[in-house]
Amino acid sequence: MDTPHDELLVYGRLDVWIGKESEFAWRKIFQQIGPPAGAKEGLVIASPSTEEPDYFYTWTRDSALVTSVALNNLLRTNDTAIEPVLREYAYSQLALQHMCNPSGCHEWELRGLGEPKYHADGTAFMGNWGRPQRDGPALRAITLTGFADYLLERGAPGDIKFVHEHLYELSMPPMSVIKADLEYVAKYWDQPSFDLWEEIRGKHFFTLLVSLTALRKGARLAIQLADAPAASHYTEQGDRIMKELRNFIDPDTGRILAYENPGQWNRTGLDAAIPLAVLAAGTSGVDEWGPANDYVLATLGAYVDSFRDQYAINVEERPKAVATGRYAEDIYDGIGISTGNPWYLTTLAVTHVLSRASAYYKFTPAEVLISSVSLPFWAQFDSTLTVNEVVPVRSEKWWKLMDELEIWSEGFWEVVRKYQGVGGQLSEQFHRRVAWSVVGIPQGAKDLTWSYAAFYLASVDRAYYKSGEVPWPPMV
Repeated sequence: MDTPHDELLVYGRLDVWIGKESEFAWRKIFQQIGPPAGAKEGLVIASPSTEEPDYFYTWTRDSALVTSVALNNLLRTNDTAIEPVLREYAYSQLALQHMCNPSGCHEWELRGLGEPKYHADGTAFMGNWGRPQRDGPALRAITLTGFADYLLERGAPGDIKFVHEHLYELSMPPMSVIKADLEYVAKYWDQPSFDLWEEIRGKHFFTLLVSLTALRKGARLAIQLADAPAASHYTEQGDRIMKELRNFIDPDTGRILAYENPGQWNRTGLDAAIPLAVLAAGTSGVDEWGPANDYVLATLGAYVDSFRDQYAINVEERPKAVATGRYAEDIYDGIGISTGNPWYLTTLAVTHVLSRASAYYKFTPAEVLISSVSLPFWAQFDSTLTVNEVVPVRSEKWWKLMDELEIWSEGFWEVVRKYQGVGGQLSEQFHRRVAWSVVGIPQGAKDLTWSYAAFYLASVDRAYYKSGEVPWPPMV
Protein backbone atom coordinates (compact mmCIF):
# COMPACT_ATOMS: atom_id res chain seq x y z
CA MET A 1 0.00 0.00 0.00
CA ASP A 2 1.30 3.46 -0.93
CA THR A 3 1.44 5.07 2.51
CA PRO A 4 3.41 8.16 3.49
CA HIS A 5 4.10 7.26 7.09
CA ASP A 6 3.64 4.69 9.78
CA GLU A 7 1.82 5.10 13.09
CA LEU A 8 4.89 6.64 14.72
CA LEU A 9 4.71 9.66 12.44
CA VAL A 10 1.08 10.25 13.33
CA TYR A 11 2.27 11.06 16.81
CA GLY A 12 5.74 12.41 15.93
CA ARG A 13 6.97 15.83 14.89
CA LEU A 14 4.55 17.86 12.81
CA ASP A 15 7.32 18.91 10.40
CA VAL A 16 8.17 15.29 9.65
CA TRP A 17 4.58 14.33 9.03
CA ILE A 18 3.93 17.31 6.74
CA GLY A 19 7.04 16.46 4.73
CA LYS A 20 6.02 12.83 4.30
CA GLU A 21 2.40 13.68 3.54
CA SER A 22 3.51 16.31 1.01
CA GLU A 23 5.54 13.69 -0.86
CA PHE A 24 2.54 11.37 -0.76
CA ALA A 25 0.22 14.13 -2.03
CA TRP A 26 2.60 14.86 -4.93
CA ARG A 27 2.52 11.20 -6.00
CA LYS A 28 -1.25 10.95 -5.65
CA ILE A 29 -1.79 14.02 -7.84
CA PHE A 30 0.08 12.49 -10.77
CA GLN A 31 -1.61 9.14 -10.31
CA GLN A 32 -4.87 10.95 -11.02
CA ILE A 33 -3.93 12.62 -14.29
CA GLY A 34 -4.32 11.04 -17.72
CA PRO A 35 -4.01 7.32 -18.57
CA PRO A 36 -2.74 6.21 -15.12
CA ALA A 37 -6.12 7.37 -13.79
CA GLY A 38 -8.12 5.89 -16.66
CA ALA A 39 -8.57 9.32 -18.23
CA LYS A 40 -7.63 10.86 -21.55
CA GLU A 41 -4.14 12.33 -21.83
CA GLY A 42 -3.85 15.62 -19.93
CA LEU A 43 -7.16 15.34 -18.09
CA VAL A 44 -7.30 15.49 -14.28
CA ILE A 45 -9.92 13.35 -12.58
CA ALA A 46 -11.58 14.82 -9.51
CA SER A 47 -11.49 11.47 -7.72
CA PRO A 48 -11.32 7.77 -8.60
CA SER A 49 -14.67 7.36 -6.83
CA THR A 50 -17.32 6.08 -9.26
CA GLU A 51 -20.26 5.67 -6.89
CA GLU A 52 -21.54 7.29 -3.71
CA PRO A 53 -20.46 9.73 -5.00
CA ASP A 54 -19.45 9.48 -8.65
CA TYR A 55 -16.63 11.99 -9.07
CA PHE A 56 -14.92 10.21 -11.94
CA TYR A 57 -15.09 13.29 -14.15
CA THR A 58 -12.77 16.13 -15.06
CA TRP A 59 -13.87 19.52 -13.74
CA THR A 60 -12.44 22.65 -15.39
CA ARG A 61 -12.00 24.35 -11.99
CA ASP A 62 -10.37 21.42 -10.19
CA SER A 63 -8.12 20.65 -13.15
CA ALA A 64 -6.75 24.19 -13.30
CA LEU A 65 -6.08 24.29 -9.56
CA VAL A 66 -4.45 20.86 -9.56
CA THR A 67 -2.32 21.57 -12.64
CA SER A 68 -1.12 24.74 -10.94
CA VAL A 69 0.75 22.41 -8.58
CA ALA A 70 2.90 21.27 -11.51
CA LEU A 71 3.46 24.89 -12.54
CA ASN A 72 4.33 25.82 -8.96
CA ASN A 73 6.96 23.11 -8.83
CA LEU A 74 8.36 23.97 -12.26
CA LEU A 75 8.80 27.64 -11.36
CA ARG A 76 10.44 26.85 -8.02
CA THR A 77 12.74 24.04 -9.10
CA ASN A 78 13.11 24.50 -12.87
CA ASP A 79 12.60 20.74 -13.14
CA THR A 80 11.82 20.45 -16.84
CA ALA A 81 10.60 16.86 -16.41
CA ILE A 82 7.34 18.44 -15.25
CA GLU A 83 6.80 20.37 -18.49
CA PRO A 84 5.02 17.58 -20.40
CA VAL A 85 2.23 17.65 -17.81
CA LEU A 86 1.56 21.30 -18.58
CA ARG A 87 1.79 20.83 -22.33
CA GLU A 88 -0.63 17.90 -22.28
CA TYR A 89 -2.95 19.91 -20.07
CA ALA A 90 -2.93 22.74 -22.62
CA TYR A 91 -3.68 20.36 -25.50
CA SER A 92 -6.50 18.66 -23.59
CA GLN A 93 -8.13 21.92 -22.57
CA LEU A 94 -8.06 23.30 -26.11
CA ALA A 95 -9.95 20.18 -27.24
CA LEU A 96 -12.54 20.65 -24.50
CA GLN A 97 -12.98 24.30 -25.43
CA HIS A 98 -13.97 23.33 -28.97
CA MET A 99 -16.44 20.64 -27.92
CA CYS A 100 -20.14 21.49 -28.02
CA ASN A 101 -21.87 20.80 -24.72
CA PRO A 102 -25.06 21.79 -22.86
CA SER A 103 -23.57 25.24 -22.10
CA GLY A 104 -23.06 25.93 -25.82
CA CYS A 105 -20.32 25.77 -28.42
CA HIS A 106 -17.05 27.59 -29.00
CA GLU A 107 -18.42 29.18 -32.13
CA TRP A 108 -21.56 30.33 -30.28
CA GLU A 109 -19.88 33.34 -28.67
CA LEU A 110 -17.63 31.01 -26.64
CA ARG A 111 -20.54 29.90 -24.45
CA GLY A 112 -19.34 26.31 -24.28
CA LEU A 113 -16.33 27.40 -22.21
CA GLY A 114 -18.62 27.83 -19.20
CA GLU A 115 -19.27 24.07 -19.05
CA PRO A 116 -18.09 22.86 -15.62
CA LYS A 117 -17.26 19.20 -16.18
CA TYR A 118 -16.66 16.48 -18.78
CA HIS A 119 -16.33 12.72 -18.81
CA ALA A 120 -12.85 11.41 -18.07
CA ASP A 121 -12.53 10.25 -21.69
CA GLY A 122 -12.89 13.86 -22.83
CA THR A 123 -16.47 13.66 -24.08
CA ALA A 124 -19.22 16.08 -23.11
CA PHE A 125 -21.34 15.44 -20.02
CA MET A 126 -24.95 15.86 -21.10
CA GLY A 127 -26.76 15.43 -17.77
CA ASN A 128 -28.41 18.09 -15.66
CA TRP A 129 -25.94 20.26 -13.74
CA GLY A 130 -25.37 23.73 -12.32
CA ARG A 131 -24.18 25.56 -15.42
CA PRO A 132 -22.55 27.75 -16.50
CA GLN A 133 -19.66 28.07 -14.07
CA ARG A 134 -17.47 31.00 -15.06
CA ASP A 135 -14.58 30.47 -12.65
CA GLY A 136 -13.16 27.58 -14.69
CA PRO A 137 -11.97 29.58 -17.71
CA ALA A 138 -10.44 32.20 -15.40
CA LEU A 139 -8.53 29.63 -13.37
CA ARG A 140 -7.35 27.84 -16.51
CA ALA A 141 -6.12 31.15 -17.92
CA ILE A 142 -4.23 31.89 -14.68
CA THR A 143 -2.43 28.54 -14.78
CA LEU A 144 -1.57 28.59 -18.48
CA THR A 145 -0.58 32.27 -18.47
CA GLY A 146 1.95 31.36 -15.79
CA PHE A 147 3.28 28.62 -18.07
CA ALA A 148 3.40 30.99 -21.05
CA ASP A 149 5.37 33.53 -18.98
CA TYR A 150 7.85 30.81 -18.06
CA LEU A 151 8.35 29.74 -21.67
CA LEU A 152 8.72 33.28 -22.96
CA GLU A 153 11.27 34.11 -20.29
CA ARG A 154 13.30 31.01 -21.20
CA GLY A 155 13.10 32.21 -24.78
CA ALA A 156 13.99 29.08 -26.74
CA PRO A 157 12.62 29.15 -30.31
CA GLY A 158 10.48 26.07 -29.60
CA ASP A 159 9.07 27.68 -26.46
CA ILE A 160 8.09 30.87 -28.27
CA LYS A 161 6.51 28.85 -31.07
CA PHE A 162 4.47 26.80 -28.59
CA VAL A 163 3.15 29.96 -26.92
CA HIS A 164 2.15 31.57 -30.22
CA GLU A 165 0.62 28.47 -31.77
CA HIS A 166 -1.04 26.77 -28.80
CA LEU A 167 -1.41 29.15 -25.86
CA TYR A 168 -1.97 32.69 -27.13
CA GLU A 169 -2.55 33.32 -30.82
CA LEU A 170 -3.68 36.85 -31.66
CA SER A 171 -6.40 36.18 -34.22
CA MET A 172 -10.10 36.69 -33.59
CA PRO A 173 -12.29 34.77 -33.05
CA PRO A 174 -9.86 33.23 -30.55
CA MET A 175 -8.58 29.77 -31.45
CA SER A 176 -5.88 29.33 -28.78
CA VAL A 177 -6.58 28.22 -25.23
CA ILE A 178 -5.51 31.28 -23.19
CA LYS A 179 -6.87 33.81 -25.67
CA ALA A 180 -10.26 32.05 -25.73
CA ASP A 181 -10.48 31.94 -21.94
CA LEU A 182 -9.56 35.60 -21.59
CA GLU A 183 -12.13 36.64 -24.17
CA TYR A 184 -14.73 34.54 -22.38
CA VAL A 185 -13.93 36.08 -19.00
CA ALA A 186 -13.92 39.61 -20.41
CA LYS A 187 -17.28 39.01 -22.09
CA TYR A 188 -19.19 37.15 -19.38
CA TRP A 189 -17.76 38.13 -15.99
CA ASP A 190 -20.79 40.30 -15.17
CA GLN A 191 -23.30 37.58 -16.04
CA PRO A 192 -24.76 35.20 -13.41
CA SER A 193 -23.16 31.81 -12.94
CA PHE A 194 -23.05 29.00 -10.41
CA ASP A 195 -20.56 29.23 -7.55
CA LEU A 196 -17.60 26.94 -6.98
CA TRP A 197 -19.82 24.65 -4.86
CA GLU A 198 -22.23 24.39 -7.80
CA GLU A 199 -25.23 25.40 -5.72
CA ILE A 200 -26.09 29.11 -6.07
CA ARG A 201 -26.65 30.98 -9.30
CA GLY A 202 -25.68 34.62 -9.12
CA LYS A 203 -22.53 36.70 -8.67
CA HIS A 204 -19.78 35.35 -6.46
CA PHE A 205 -16.67 36.79 -4.85
CA PHE A 206 -14.57 33.75 -5.78
CA THR A 207 -15.50 33.87 -9.45
CA LEU A 208 -14.97 37.62 -9.70
CA LEU A 209 -11.60 37.65 -7.93
CA VAL A 210 -10.11 34.89 -10.07
CA SER A 211 -11.59 36.62 -13.15
CA LEU A 212 -9.82 39.83 -12.15
CA THR A 213 -6.55 37.96 -11.71
CA ALA A 214 -6.90 36.21 -15.07
CA LEU A 215 -7.53 39.48 -16.88
CA ARG A 216 -4.64 41.28 -15.20
CA LYS A 217 -2.21 38.48 -15.97
CA GLY A 218 -3.69 38.18 -19.44
CA ALA A 219 -3.22 41.91 -20.11
CA ARG A 220 0.47 41.65 -19.23
CA LEU A 221 0.86 38.64 -21.52
CA ALA A 222 -0.99 40.41 -24.33
CA ILE A 223 1.43 43.34 -24.11
CA GLN A 224 4.37 40.94 -24.35
CA LEU A 225 2.84 39.41 -27.47
CA ALA A 226 2.05 42.75 -29.14
CA ASP A 227 -1.71 42.43 -28.69
CA ALA A 228 -2.23 45.96 -27.36
CA PRO A 229 -5.98 46.25 -28.11
CA ALA A 230 -6.66 43.06 -26.16
CA ALA A 231 -4.48 44.23 -23.26
CA SER A 232 -6.46 47.45 -23.08
CA HIS A 233 -9.76 45.56 -23.16
CA TYR A 234 -8.70 43.11 -20.43
CA THR A 235 -7.45 45.97 -18.25
CA GLU A 236 -10.69 47.88 -18.65
CA GLN A 237 -12.79 44.87 -17.71
CA GLY A 238 -10.51 44.13 -14.76
CA ASP A 239 -11.02 47.64 -13.44
CA ARG A 240 -14.76 47.13 -13.62
CA ILE A 241 -14.47 43.86 -11.70
CA MET A 242 -12.44 45.56 -8.96
CA LYS A 243 -15.26 48.02 -8.38
CA GLU A 244 -17.79 45.18 -8.33
CA LEU A 245 -15.77 43.23 -5.76
CA ARG A 246 -16.06 46.01 -3.21
CA ASN A 247 -19.82 45.44 -3.15
CA PHE A 248 -19.19 42.14 -1.36
CA ILE A 249 -17.90 43.83 1.80
CA ASP A 250 -20.50 43.90 4.58
CA PRO A 251 -20.59 47.59 5.62
CA ASP A 252 -21.47 46.69 9.21
CA THR A 253 -18.75 44.14 9.93
CA GLY A 254 -16.13 44.63 7.22
CA ARG A 255 -16.38 40.94 6.38
CA ILE A 256 -16.34 39.72 2.80
CA LEU A 257 -19.53 37.94 1.76
CA ALA A 258 -19.14 35.03 -0.63
CA TYR A 259 -22.27 35.89 -2.61
CA GLU A 260 -24.80 38.64 -3.00
CA ASN A 261 -27.65 38.80 -0.48
CA PRO A 262 -26.75 35.60 1.44
CA GLY A 263 -29.86 35.91 3.59
CA GLN A 264 -32.01 34.78 0.69
CA TRP A 265 -30.23 31.43 0.94
CA ASN A 266 -30.48 31.35 4.75
CA ARG A 267 -26.73 31.81 5.00
CA THR A 268 -24.44 34.34 6.65
CA GLY A 269 -22.16 34.58 3.63
CA LEU A 270 -19.16 33.29 5.63
CA ASP A 271 -17.73 30.70 3.28
CA ALA A 272 -14.48 28.90 2.49
CA ALA A 273 -14.79 30.47 -0.95
CA ILE A 274 -13.13 33.60 0.49
CA PRO A 275 -9.79 32.12 1.63
CA LEU A 276 -9.81 29.85 -1.43
CA ALA A 277 -10.24 32.91 -3.66
CA VAL A 278 -7.32 34.69 -1.97
CA LEU A 279 -5.13 31.66 -2.61
CA ALA A 280 -6.28 31.02 -6.16
CA ALA A 281 -5.75 34.67 -7.09
CA GLY A 282 -2.25 34.70 -5.61
CA THR A 283 -2.80 38.04 -3.89
CA SER A 284 -0.13 39.23 -1.48
CA GLY A 285 0.46 41.33 1.62
CA VAL A 286 -2.04 43.99 2.62
CA ASP A 287 -3.02 44.73 -0.96
CA GLU A 288 -6.72 44.71 -1.66
CA TRP A 289 -7.81 41.07 -1.11
CA GLY A 290 -4.31 40.10 0.06
CA PRO A 291 -3.86 37.55 2.89
CA ALA A 292 -2.87 40.26 5.40
CA ASN A 293 -5.62 42.67 4.35
CA ASP A 294 -7.97 43.74 7.15
CA TYR A 295 -11.09 42.55 5.34
CA VAL A 296 -9.56 39.18 4.58
CA LEU A 297 -8.33 38.56 8.13
CA ALA A 298 -11.62 39.69 9.65
CA THR A 299 -13.50 37.34 7.35
CA LEU A 300 -11.13 34.46 8.00
CA GLY A 301 -11.49 34.80 11.77
CA ALA A 302 -15.29 34.95 11.61
CA TYR A 303 -15.38 32.02 9.17
CA VAL A 304 -13.37 29.83 11.57
CA ASP A 305 -15.51 30.92 14.53
CA SER A 306 -18.66 29.85 12.67
CA PHE A 307 -17.53 26.21 12.96
CA ARG A 308 -16.54 26.11 16.63
CA ASP A 309 -19.92 24.73 17.73
CA GLN A 310 -20.82 23.17 14.40
CA TYR A 311 -19.03 19.82 14.61
CA ALA A 312 -18.68 17.43 17.54
CA ILE A 313 -14.96 17.04 16.81
CA ASN A 314 -14.46 20.77 17.42
CA VAL A 315 -15.97 20.99 20.90
CA GLU A 316 -12.82 20.07 22.78
CA GLU A 317 -10.67 22.32 20.57
CA ARG A 318 -12.29 25.64 21.51
CA PRO A 319 -10.73 28.29 21.26
CA LYS A 320 -7.94 26.64 19.26
CA ALA A 321 -7.77 25.78 15.58
CA VAL A 322 -10.79 23.75 14.48
CA ALA A 323 -11.94 21.73 11.50
CA THR A 324 -13.77 23.83 8.93
CA GLY A 325 -16.12 23.05 6.08
CA ARG A 326 -17.54 24.91 3.13
CA TYR A 327 -19.94 27.02 5.20
CA ALA A 328 -21.67 26.44 8.53
CA GLU A 329 -25.14 25.95 7.01
CA ASP A 330 -23.96 23.17 4.67
CA ILE A 331 -26.21 20.12 4.34
CA TYR A 332 -24.21 18.12 1.76
CA ASP A 333 -22.64 15.13 3.52
CA GLY A 334 -20.50 13.93 0.61
CA ILE A 335 -23.10 11.56 -0.76
CA GLY A 336 -26.48 13.15 -0.22
CA ILE A 337 -28.36 15.69 1.84
CA SER A 338 -28.23 15.52 5.65
CA THR A 339 -25.61 17.50 7.56
CA GLY A 340 -22.37 18.95 6.28
CA ASN A 341 -18.90 17.85 7.34
CA PRO A 342 -15.46 19.42 7.56
CA TRP A 343 -13.33 19.32 4.42
CA TYR A 344 -9.57 18.85 4.25
CA LEU A 345 -9.04 21.51 1.58
CA THR A 346 -11.03 24.17 3.45
CA THR A 347 -9.19 23.51 6.72
CA LEU A 348 -5.91 23.70 4.82
CA ALA A 349 -7.00 26.97 3.19
CA VAL A 350 -7.10 28.63 6.62
CA THR A 351 -3.53 27.75 7.55
CA HIS A 352 -2.35 28.55 4.03
CA VAL A 353 -3.74 32.09 4.14
CA LEU A 354 -2.37 32.56 7.67
CA SER A 355 1.06 31.39 6.51
CA ARG A 356 1.07 33.96 3.71
CA ALA A 357 -0.08 36.68 6.10
CA SER A 358 2.66 35.75 8.57
CA ALA A 359 5.24 35.79 5.79
CA TYR A 360 4.21 39.32 4.85
CA TYR A 361 4.59 40.64 8.40
CA LYS A 362 7.86 38.88 9.13
CA PHE A 363 9.67 39.25 5.82
CA THR A 364 8.65 42.81 4.94
CA PRO A 365 8.80 43.41 7.97
CA ALA A 366 5.62 45.34 8.64
CA GLU A 367 3.94 46.93 11.61
CA VAL A 368 0.44 45.79 12.55
CA LEU A 369 -2.21 48.48 12.18
CA ILE A 370 -5.30 47.76 14.25
CA SER A 371 -8.52 48.98 12.63
CA SER A 372 -12.13 48.59 13.67
CA VAL A 373 -12.38 45.85 11.03
CA SER A 374 -9.28 43.88 12.04
CA LEU A 375 -9.57 44.29 15.83
CA PRO A 376 -11.72 41.15 16.39
CA PHE A 377 -9.11 39.08 14.55
CA TRP A 378 -6.04 40.39 16.36
CA ALA A 379 -7.79 40.62 19.75
CA GLN A 380 -7.99 36.84 19.93
CA PHE A 381 -4.22 36.95 20.44
CA ASP A 382 -4.03 40.07 22.61
CA SER A 383 -7.15 41.44 24.30
CA THR A 384 -5.41 44.73 25.21
CA LEU A 385 -5.30 45.92 21.59
CA THR A 386 -7.37 48.98 20.66
CA VAL A 387 -8.66 50.52 17.46
CA ASN A 388 -6.08 52.73 15.67
CA GLU A 389 -3.24 51.19 17.65
CA VAL A 390 0.00 50.72 15.73
CA VAL A 391 2.11 47.75 16.84
CA PRO A 392 5.74 48.57 15.91
CA VAL A 393 7.86 46.02 14.11
CA ARG A 394 9.80 43.74 16.47
CA SER A 395 8.29 45.27 19.59
CA GLU A 396 7.37 42.90 22.39
CA LYS A 397 3.69 43.10 21.46
CA TRP A 398 4.51 42.54 17.77
CA TRP A 399 6.45 39.37 18.54
CA LYS A 400 3.59 38.15 20.68
CA LEU A 401 1.15 38.63 17.81
CA MET A 402 3.47 36.90 15.35
CA ASP A 403 4.05 33.96 17.69
CA GLU A 404 0.36 33.53 18.45
CA LEU A 405 -0.52 33.79 14.76
CA GLU A 406 1.96 31.03 13.94
CA ILE A 407 0.74 28.80 16.76
CA TRP A 408 -2.85 29.20 15.58
CA SER A 409 -1.85 28.47 11.98
CA GLU A 410 0.00 25.31 12.99
CA GLY A 411 -3.10 24.14 14.80
CA PHE A 412 -4.98 23.66 11.52
CA TRP A 413 -2.21 21.36 10.32
CA GLU A 414 -2.70 19.37 13.52
CA VAL A 415 -6.42 19.09 12.75
CA VAL A 416 -5.66 17.62 9.33
CA ARG A 417 -3.09 15.24 10.80
CA LYS A 418 -5.51 14.13 13.52
CA TYR A 419 -8.31 13.38 11.07
CA GLN A 420 -6.39 12.16 8.03
CA GLY A 421 -7.50 8.87 6.51
CA VAL A 422 -5.63 5.59 6.81
CA GLY A 423 -2.12 5.94 5.43
CA GLY A 424 -2.53 9.69 5.00
CA GLN A 425 -5.31 9.44 2.45
CA LEU A 426 -7.33 12.62 1.96
CA SER A 427 -10.88 12.26 0.77
CA GLU A 428 -13.22 15.18 0.15
CA GLN A 429 -14.52 15.36 3.72
CA PHE A 430 -14.04 13.82 7.15
CA HIS A 431 -16.86 13.07 9.53
CA ARG A 432 -18.09 15.65 11.99
CA ARG A 433 -18.40 13.03 14.71
CA VAL A 434 -15.65 12.30 17.24
CA ALA A 435 -13.37 9.63 15.81
CA TRP A 436 -12.40 6.94 18.29
CA SER A 437 -9.67 5.53 16.03
CA VAL A 438 -6.22 7.06 15.51
CA VAL A 439 -7.37 8.47 12.17
CA GLY A 440 -10.41 10.33 10.91
CA ILE A 441 -13.54 8.90 9.35
CA PRO A 442 -13.37 9.69 5.60
CA GLN A 443 -16.54 11.01 4.03
CA GLY A 444 -17.51 11.66 0.43
CA ALA A 445 -15.27 11.14 -2.58
CA LYS A 446 -12.12 9.20 -1.76
CA ASP A 447 -8.69 10.52 -2.72
CA LEU A 448 -9.97 13.92 -3.85
CA THR A 449 -7.29 15.32 -6.14
CA TRP A 450 -8.02 18.88 -5.02
CA SER A 451 -7.39 17.85 -1.39
CA TYR A 452 -3.91 16.62 -2.29
CA ALA A 453 -3.20 19.76 -4.34
CA ALA A 454 -4.30 21.95 -1.43
CA PHE A 455 -2.04 20.05 0.96
CA TYR A 456 0.98 20.22 -1.32
CA LEU A 457 0.71 23.94 -2.08
CA ALA A 458 0.10 24.85 1.56
CA SER A 459 3.12 22.78 2.61
CA VAL A 460 5.33 24.57 0.07
CA ASP A 461 4.43 28.02 1.40
CA ARG A 462 4.82 26.80 4.98
CA ALA A 463 8.29 25.43 4.21
CA TYR A 464 9.45 28.79 2.86
CA TYR A 465 8.02 30.60 5.84
CA LYS A 466 9.62 28.19 8.30
CA SER A 467 13.00 28.32 6.57
CA GLY A 468 13.40 32.00 7.42
CA GLU A 469 14.02 32.82 3.76
CA VAL A 470 12.10 35.49 1.92
CA PRO A 471 9.39 33.46 0.18
CA TRP A 472 9.18 33.46 -3.56
CA PRO A 473 6.06 35.26 -4.88
CA PRO A 474 2.93 33.22 -4.12
CA MET A 475 1.97 30.96 -6.98
CA VAL A 476 -1.18 28.89 -7.29
